[in-house]
Amino acid sequence: MATQLARISRRSAAAQDVVQDCSPAEPRRSDVVQDFSPAGDVVQDFSPAVMTERELSIARSVLYASLFDYPLTLAQLRQSLIESRVTPTEILHAYSASPSLQAAVEHRDGFFFPRGRADLIDERRQREARSRAFLRRHHLLLTLVCLIPYVRMAALSGSIAHLNLEGHGDLDLFIVTRGRRVWSVAVAVVVLAKLMRRRAIVCANYVVADSRLTLDEPDLFTASQIVHLKPLVGRDVFRAFVAANPFVARFYPNFHEAASPALPFHRTRMFDGVKRGVEMALAWPWNGLETVCRIAYRTYLRRQAASWQSPEQVRLEDDCVKLHTRSHRRTVMERFERVVQKLKVKN
Repeated sequence: MATQLARISRRSAAAQDVVQDCSPAEPRRSDVVQDFSPAGDVVQDFSPAVMTERELSIARSVLYASLFDYPLTLAQLRQSLIESRVTPTEILHAYSASPSLQAAVEHRDGFFFPRGRADLIDERRQREARSRAFLRRHHLLLTLVCLIPYVRMAALSGSIAHLNLEGHGDLDLFIVTRGRRVWSVAVAVVVLAKLMRRRAIVCANYVVADSRLTLDEPDLFTASQIVHLKPLVGRDVFRAFVAANPFVARFYPNFHEAASPALPFHRTRMFDGVKRGVEMALAWPWNGLETVCRIAYRTYLRRQAASWQSPEQVRLEDDCVKLHTRSHRRTVMERFERVVQKLKVKN
């Protein structure tokens, strides 16, 4: 396998990075499906406001996104509206009719953002341009990740999934494997990234088997991570993944995966057939490789456990490799709760 990847690397000398081992020896900010570092105090202070439940849902959704310096379009606001099922027209009507909502949220140039934070519009545009250039540079690497045997779904996660990269940014990946081959696939991604000299920016920080699609911690943070994944391949698996986590619909009743913008890797039926044939041919030797990778890589990671900042967010299981050693879950939710405390529902 290493020989094959080396050949690929030589043929793609101009290509760049994709995967990085997420061990604490190389600190990272990313969490998992959609964890990118929360920004500083991005939400301007505003007076306590009394709102209807619909207005409150709009405000909460905009304020949550602002924790990541991310203003929302109307379509994005509708898709990510927290615990409220409404149409875009109803969102606009609720906003125009609510002085309380307008005091907390501003709508300008097609974006919704906390009042006083119009600077987020230009910031978003700059980050989007940076993100698209980043993806173009690493297109070959992403393609090769999708070609790794037993990868059923490969999706962008974190800030790159939002086209919201800060600075140089990272390439965070959420991967679903065919059967319990999570350790060998995780190691294959690391090897590929090393061969292409891009290990420093790539992190397959969540790798699960297709028999383990239900995630732990069915809360707003996890639901947000799921709905913001951008599958490169495996759209059918993504649909099954969303269905296996019904709490997503509770937090985001407007979300529908078909309406979520995708960044697809174009493949054909021939591609699927060839890959499946390769997987069948490799089934027996790959099972042995999985055992070796599981023992060696898990032993290596456990030796780093003392430096993990959020060990409760790490899973080193036979069907799940979750490497959120520096999770922002608690920070994000604490900041979000502080902000929404000023919003009250009308009796």
